[in-house]
Amino acid sequence: MKQQPQRPARVDRSLRPHHAAERTVVALIVLGMLTLFIFVRPQQPANMTGAEAAQAILDFRDNMPDASTAERIGQVTSGAAAADVLEVLGANATDAAAAVAALRQTGLVDRKRMRPGTALTAYFDESRMEGETSRLIAVSIKPNAKNTLLATRQADDSFFVSVLTARLVTSHRRAAGVIDTDLQTALVAAGGTPAHAASFAALFPDDASLAEEGQRGERFDTVFEVAEDERGNFIENGELVFAAFNGITSRGSWYRYTPGDTGRTEFFDANGVAAQPFLTRFPIGRAPINSGFGQRYHPLTGQLHLHTGIDFRAPAGTPIQVAGDGTIAFMGFSEGYGRHIRVRHKRGYETLYAHMSSFAGLAKGEAVNTGDVIGYVGDSGSATGEHLHFEIRRDGRWVNPMTLELPSGRNLASDPAELAAFMKQKAEIDALRGATTATEVATAVTVLPVIQPNSP
Repeated sequence: MKQQPQRPARVDRSLRPHHAAERTVVALIVLGMLTLFIFVRPQQPANMTGAEAAQAILDFRDNMPDASTAERIGQVTSGAAAADVLEVLGANATDAAAAVAALRQTGLVDRKRMRPGTALTAYFDESRMEGETSRLIAVSIKPNAKNTLLATRQADDSFFVSVLTARLVTSHRRAAGVIDTDLQTALVAAGGTPAHAASFAALFPDDASLAEEGQRGERFDTVFEVAEDERGNFIENGELVFAAFNGITSRGSWYRYTPGDTGRTEFFDANGVAAQPFLTRFPIGRAPINSGFGQRYHPLTGQLHLHTGIDFRAPAGTPIQVAGDGTIAFMGFSEGYGRHIRVRHKRGYETLYAHMSSFAGLAKGEAVNTGDVIGYVGDSGSATGEHLHFEIRRDGRWVNPMTLELPSGRNLASDPAELAAFMKQKAEIDALRGATTATEVATAVTVLPVIQPNSP
């Protein structure tokens, strides 16, 4: 009798109790992820603050079974990119690359390589192993103080990124003290920033040393904006809104204010008078403009290049007046500029006057004052006709003379409503500084004793 061939063992596909438990866990994970999306999208519930929403993102794993979700934290280094870090944490290469690509698509992280030091928090579902690695379900990073990004795994295994921007509250802080080494060091030690020091020094151009260091014993007082979240946690520093200086060669106080009729923010003194402009845009008056600042085709070469100044049309011999107080840094001839003069001013500014027909009897190194005649319009050098080529440079870089923000010299007393609004804002700043009496406010700076350099 022939023996019947042996049938293969039957696979039992029935739903076992442990299978049901696994499916229940997966369903809970999906439910938790859906709940996450509801809370982290920009349309968050009105009763949830930015800080609470941020905390919800960071703790979204609380909506999942503790046994199935693991959190691991790594950091990008100069030798390990973001995807490498995720692989080290336990993600497979495909998931790591997909999550990082999704994060980069937001534009909030570097599209080539995240900065060393960037922290990555990876979340894994340990109940579902993919080979020898856990299943990556989410990645969270904080690219800057304002934003938190969360890349979460979708049903099709792609990653969707939610961007949470903290709701910021603007407040003010005071930083005051005495210069012991230099202004920047002293201001940073008091709670300010290098940018605040630069803005501060620009308000006192009569003290040439202040931008570099200042002098020992000089006193400063500042108030600046700070951004905080709704719980009062510091996010970042903002603009300088008040500056007072009691120096050896310069002193005074300035309040930042934006008049409602112009929308132009400036610093005003305690009486509501803005600083006088230290440069003019029109060294030969309101002459017609032949060519403005920016890219243009050169009239002689036909090549596209940056036109670094403004060309004013005027007949030969028109007097050219220096745009502001300064010192002649150069006077001579070049093929491009022809006869030209370069004047060095305060605050890192320089002006240049080109294509002159002649100079006005000055010499290099000579001091000049606003309105002094330094030369006459001509067509020397590479010029197609008689005109003045006028440039303004700030810290060595060309800037557009027509759009450059310069002090206006405006007096708010000419507009009672604006003056009242300014005085109200000024009083708030003075109260923050502790200058509450009329005498303290009026002598906010000069009441401080001046310590002579090198004194103990």
